[in-house]
Amino acid sequence: MKYSKNIVRLLALSVFFITASCQTRVVSPAKPMQDNSIKLYEKYSVQTKDAKIQKIQILKIDATKIYGKNKAGEMVEIEKNEVREIKKPDYLLSAIIALAAIAAVIFVPI
Repeated sequence: MKYSKNIVRLLALSVFFITASCQTRVVSPAKPMQDNSIKLYEKYSVQTKDAKIQKIQILKIDATKIYGKNKAGEMVEIEKNEVREIKKPDYLLSAIIALAAIAAVIFVPI
């Protein structure tokens, strides 16, 4: 019986980590920024060239800057040419992946 409790804990922990770590890369060095790649009023993680990561809600984009609001409510301005990478959290996709992994463990005989 103790063995099954450990499996349940391990599966719950796995689902948590898969859900927490899954993000979609919207902008990267190999995938340059397009006009329609970032949606307004969505939350993104923006990494600049000096390796700082800021989690912001995008409010406005113009030709040279990205304007947003961080969790503390402060306004943030980031130069477009300083952006290295932008990621968007994708919880639905990560939940589907986690459920598929659990189903594979349960239903596929070893």
